[in-house]
Amino acid sequence: MVKVDKRKLYHLDWYLIINGLVLFAIGIMNLVSATSSFYSGSYNFIIKQLIAFAVGVVLIGVIIRFDYRIIANNAKLFYFISFGAIVLVLVWGMAAGGARRWISIFGISFQPSEFIKPVIVLLLASILCEKKRDKMLLGLKDIIMPFVWVVVPFVLIVLQPDLGTGVIIFLVFLAILWFIGMKKSTYAVLLSAGMVIPFVAWRYILKPYQKQRIYTFLNIDSDPLGVGYHTKQAMIAVGSGKFFGKGYLHGTQHKLQFIPEHHTDFIYTVFGEEWGFIGSIIFFLLFISFINRCLKISQQAHDDLGSIIAFGLAAIIFLQFSINVLMAINLAPVVGIPLPFISYGGSSLISVLVSVGLLLNINMRRYMF
Repeated sequence: MVKVDKRKLYHLDWYLIINGLVLFAIGIMNLVSATSSFYSGSYNFIIKQLIAFAVGVVLIGVIIRFDYRIIANNAKLFYFISFGAIVLVLVWGMAAGGARRWISIFGISFQPSEFIKPVIVLLLASILCEKKRDKMLLGLKDIIMPFVWVVVPFVLIVLQPDLGTGVIIFLVFLAILWFIGMKKSTYAVLLSAGMVIPFVAWRYILKPYQKQRIYTFLNIDSDPLGVGYHTKQAMIAVGSGKFFGKGYLHGTQHKLQFIPEHHTDFIYTVFGEEWGFIGSIIFFLLFISFINRCLKISQQAHDDLGSIIAFGLAAIIFLQFSINVLMAINLAPVVGIPLPFISYGGSSLISVLVSVGLLLNINMRRYMF
């Protein structure tokens, strides 16, 4: 264990920290508005979110004390712990809204699938960094074991069902393979599989309500008062914000409960309605700035291990941000994907802050060699 001295604190990426704090502050403000119409008031949600933030900050402090290479060397241990928790969800987890995704211990519930996101990145980076270092393109044999490590938790997560988290994990896996580089034959096989998998998923994996979401995405006006109602209302909310928005705490669509899960998966609709086009542009620029900083850390990392980890974490943030926003305006099918820093959910927030801790760790130690 390495003590964090003033020299290391000086090398913290304060741009990333400030950018993240601004996004979190916006998230808290937005959450106050999103939950203000709830019968129990917003305080309970805000307190829980602030507690999760405090836990995440403590974890950041722990993470930056250890060299990221030491953390990556223990990636399989973290993987098996996370995997065990996911298995435990299927056996002993809490059921809510037709899904079994949470474990409750001493009255504290958490979602294990959120924590496996950064763990998968650590594991893949530790397995594949030698190929990146030796500038070797990945062949089919090189991706078989990484694929197995990813697909097993992917299947269990989809069975919960939590298709959104499963999709993120698999897309991050593909993004890391692309970042390292693959042979043409590997690309050909993956593209061929990509044309077959949707048909297999449609026939054997997707549940009826998930298929219905895809139907709604393709033709939202087919049943605007039925299955397409909530998606239609989400679009109306964002559109009603117009150029400058209705003003903070003055959104009507979410206060009248027209939008489902408007404090979690559909929370962007609250922001879009109250802050309008101009506010959304600033909001997007803050996310783009944060993701760009993550990519810069990847580019400037001391070694390929750090570079892959930082890129993978940037991919998680980018994919969650993009899919969540596109889902809210019906440019992507509805799936359960939280908006980083913004959506209510302690597990999601802590997972994001763990990723921030790893990014700060990688950036700090490029000065320490």
